Amino acid sequence: MTAITDLPLALTMQTEDFPWAHGILAPGLSIQLLVADVEGGFLVARTRFAPGTIIPTHLHTGAVHGYTTKGSWFYQEYGEESMNIPGSYIYEPAGSTHTLQSSDTEVTEALFIIHGAFLNYDEAGNFVGHIDAANTLEAYVSILRDQGDAIPKVVVGGNSNYLR
Repeated sequence: MTAITDLPLALTMQTEDFPWAHGILAPGLSIQLLVADVEGGFLVARTRFAPGTIIPTHLHTGAVHGYTTKGSWFYQEYGEESMNIPGSYIYEPAGSTHTLQSSDTEVTEALFIIHGAFLNYDEAGNFVGHIDAANTLEAYVSILRDQGDAIPKVVVGGNSNYLR
C-alpha cells in the first residue's frame, strides 16, 4: 500500500497566540476558532464570555462536548443542576435545546467541540437562523480582519490542513 506523503501526521497550534474574535455570534462572546471542518460538519472553539453574557436559545443538531476552564455558566432552563465550573465537562446530545448564561461576576472560558449546527430561536420560539462550521469560519475571519488581527492557522476540513 502506498502512503500519502503530503498529509501531515498531526497539526499543532499554540492557541495562547491566537487572536480572539470579539462579539462573534452574540454580544459578549469571543472565540478562538481552532477547527472548522465544513465537510465533517463540526467545529472546535475556545470561548470567552464577558460577565452576564447570554447566548440566545438554540437547538443543537449534533452532539456537543464542552470543558470549562475559568468562571462559571449554566442553562437558564435547567438552573443550578446545569452549573459548569472550572474542570466541568458537559455532553449535550443532538436535539438539546437551551439558553446559555455566563456568570454575572467574572469572565468565563470553555472549550467546545460542536457537531452539526445550532438552530437559533427568538424569545417567541421562532426560528431565526443557524450557526455551523462554514458560517462560523466566515464570521471569524471577517471579524479578525475588521479588528486588524492576523488570521491564524485554523484547521479546516477536506484533507486536514491549515486555513491559508
